[in-house]
Amino acid sequence: MKRIVLLISFIAAIGLCASAQTYIDFHQMPIARTPAPMPDNFPEGMYLAWDNFFYVTPGIWNGEGPGFWVDPTTQHNIVAFVGGPLCDLAATCHGSIKLMVGPNVTAFTPVQIQVTAGWLPNRVIVTAYSNGRFVGRTTWNLTTDPQTFTFPNAWSDLTQLIFTPEFVHTNSIYPPAGSMLIYKLVLMMH
Repeated sequence: MKRIVLLISFIAAIGLCASAQTYIDFHQMPIARTPAPMPDNFPEGMYLAWDNFFYVTPGIWNGEGPGFWVDPTTQHNIVAFVGGPLCDLAATCHGSIKLMVGPNVTAFTPVQIQVTAGWLPNRVIVTAYSNGRFVGRTTWNLTTDPQTFTFPNAWSDLTQLIFTPEFVHTNSIYPPAGSMLIYKLVLMMH
């Protein structure tokens, strides 16, 4: 009897802890010839708010930089991005992915992300929060070639990620705003 209770408890614990990985890319978005604001609740049912992010179709926007990579194996790519010429120099340029209130979703764990810098190589500061509590910060050096980064293992049960591209100091009078493009993102929803 004790073994059965122990087995049921173990199976219940695994069920509570198990979360399926969610692969996010932007192929469901409509083709965009100019940048458009990312809608909240994308992908549908994920309850994510995309503050200060835009989406566009690489290869058809005349304002794109060399980091807007076109995958030859797909008909079109859509990317989400923050920064670049759409960033106001008077304000801090950042994008936030935040969990909104949703049924059965209370947090997420970021696993992996594929990103580039859009126009010039730059650094991006990634800050993680859980219900307003600081969890951690990391900095990535981005190039205009796609790179895949794995998030720190300690970043679990998050409610917000903030991406802050740094300004590129090639010109001290008018440093261009840094940028970050997201091609793919893997999260575990809890």
